[in-house]
Amino acid sequence: MKILKFTQKIKEEDGAVIVLVAAAMAVLMGMTALVVDVGNLVLVKNKLSNACDAAALAGARELPATSDAEAKALEYLQYNGVAPEEATITISDDNTKITVQASRQVNYTFARILGINSSTTSARAAAVFGSISSISGVVPFGIPDQHLVFGQEYQLKAGTHDDYGPGNYGALALEMPGASSYKNNLMYGYDGKIAVGDWIATEPGNMTGPTRDGIEYRINQCTHIPSCSVEYYHPDCPKIMIVPIYDPTSLNGRDEVKIVGFGSFLIKDVWGGGKYVSGYFLEMVPPEGLDYTVDPNQADYGLHAARLVD
Repeated sequence: MKILKFTQKIKEEDGAVIVLVAAAMAVLMGMTALVVDVGNLVLVKNKLSNACDAAALAGARELPATSDAEAKALEYLQYNGVAPEEATITISDDNTKITVQASRQVNYTFARILGINSSTTSARAAAVFGSISSISGVVPFGIPDQHLVFGQEYQLKAGTHDDYGPGNYGALALEMPGASSYKNNLMYGYDGKIAVGDWIATEPGNMTGPTRDGIEYRINQCTHIPSCSVEYYHPDCPKIMIVPIYDPTSLNGRDEVKIVGFGSFLIKDVWGGGKYVSGYFLEMVPPEGLDYTVDPNQADYGLHAARLVD
């Protein structure tokens, strides 16, 4: 009898171990499903998200041409491994915003043991294209509001006040008045952000020395070979300046002007000991490193970009 009871006890313990092992295996498979299958789901979602971002930005650059925007977005989706049937592309009624959505069914491997065969993940991105309504890095020049022609030479600072009103030669006091601040902002660009609608004080006086030094510094910082010209230039070249455009209706001595937009100009020359500065008007995306805002409803002065929204 004792031998029988001992054998029965061993069998009972073996049965208990089998139950524990089975339970442990279920937990292990569940953890494996969590790590492998859910990890793969997250990976697919990230790939879809990156594809939607790229497609939305590419499509936005074609707006307001809706058919071109859709075609470009679809091209970028396919380039990033998203099939047309996985995506939906919509454009706003005013043709200023494009939204790209993508969905994909992801089949599970280990989670099937738990009765879960697949899951669907999706991503979405929206982008707008428009002119720049606020930006950092502007220089302390200002030009009156006018129709600007790409590639044409413009005067950014004058030797006389005939075009700007008594006492003014095209200079602005972006941070504080005075030659030191003016020269620093001319060399490096203003650290702060200027927006359309801001009122900026003018900087009366010819400021010839600081103008000459600031412009020559920018010219000398261009290390591109050949040196950047209106025919070929690097978008991050120091010779490119972001210039506020203002409403010229009231100028008299030290005054304030209302900013209505922003343009980009490639320095051509400084002469007359710093009395005159000229540059070529460009149409371009803002240089890298600047903080800016895109507004589809902002008047276009040649400086524009596509940007993700929402």
